[in-house]
Amino acid sequence: MGRVIWIGALLALAAVVIFAQLDRASRFQPHLAPLVPRAFSGFAAEQRSREAIAAGYGETAVREASRLIARRPLPAEHLALLSLAATQNGDQALALAAMEASATRGWRVPVAQLASARAALSAERYDLAAQRIAALLSTGSLPDETHALLAELITSAEGRAAMAERYAAEGHWQANSLTVALPSADPRDVAWLLAEALDAGATLPCDRLAILAASASSEDRALFWPRDCPAD
Repeated sequence: MGRVIWIGALLALAAVVIFAQLDRASRFQPHLAPLVPRAFSGFAAEQRSREAIAAGYGETAVREASRLIARRPLPAEHLALLSLAATQNGDQALALAAMEASATRGWRVPVAQLASARAALSAERYDLAAQRIAALLSTGSLPDETHALLAELITSAEGRAAMAERYAAEGHWQANSLTVALPSADPRDVAWLLAEALDAGATLPCDRLAILAASASSEDRALFWPRDCPAD
């Protein structure tokens, strides 16, 4: 009997080690995540949460992100994932709480910035959303998601005003965004945004404005074409 118990204990230990290794490996090999039991999920829960967010399964994403935080509560990025999942699932209270907790632990983490921006925009906190989007644009992190969020922000007058202030502030990201980020947005929204930014004192290079203006109608182009830029 003792030998059976000993062998059983060794097998149980081996299973724990195998699942722990699978969980760790899933961090770099996401296809392994489904093989990891829920009870052993740490990195696997992170991968499943990301996949659920990408697929638009908000409820599943929240469940997996909650599991992740229960096992690994310290990283700011895990709280940011929960905020993204909660936003997608329509739970704004949880999204904001997770975003604020993430911000206090490591707001420079790109996914935390994105979660913060998305939650702030959903809560109509336009100044905070513009601040976080500007931070992402300045580092070039998560470009597709950031450009889509910027396009959404500037569809409203309040969002444009908040972002115009960011364009008028000091920084080096503004010039690059003219030809990298803003083409993803509606040309009319871009025209109004840049008109407000220039009125607020923004300094934007004429050559890049010209590239952006080429995709706009002549009427929209006239809205934001500065008087000190030569006509083409």
